[in-house]
Amino acid sequence: MLNDRGFRASIGNSVEDAMFVAHMIARQIPSRYPNVRFIVPHLGGPIPMLLNRLDQQGVRDPGALAELPGVTARRLWYDTVCYGSKAAICCAREAFGVEKLVTGSHCPVPREYEPYTETFAFIGRPGLQEGDAERIPHHNAQALFGFAHY
Repeated sequence: MLNDRGFRASIGNSVEDAMFVAHMIARQIPSRYPNVRFIVPHLGGPIPMLLNRLDQQGVRDPGALAELPGVTARRLWYDTVCYGSKAAICCAREAFGVEKLVTGSHCPVPREYEPYTETFAFIGRPGLQEGDAERIPHHNAQALFGFAHY
């Protein structure tokens, strides 16, 4: 259906991002490899709005996972490429915490979808809490990669 209707990139990429996070949760990859840092594109697709549902309904066998899916999802980082969606970035901030959001450039995707200047300028516009718009593009990646703050 996605290919037939031309939604391959607009919806398909976010669905793939969500499936990646689901795989990471199901296989408990972040806790098995704690020194590997994973950055999920597009704010994790629909995962931020599904975290409560995953925690409540996602695993039928209570002993199958060492922790709730939401806890595992918060071990990952998420890039902010969301084509200017205030709802998406605010939902991801609420779901994961601002410290898990890092600026994404969407390179090498053609810039006609969203110019890089807009990709970066957008972060300051959604009405995030004070300091979040500074933290996302200037501090979170430094913390993620262990760089000293300049």
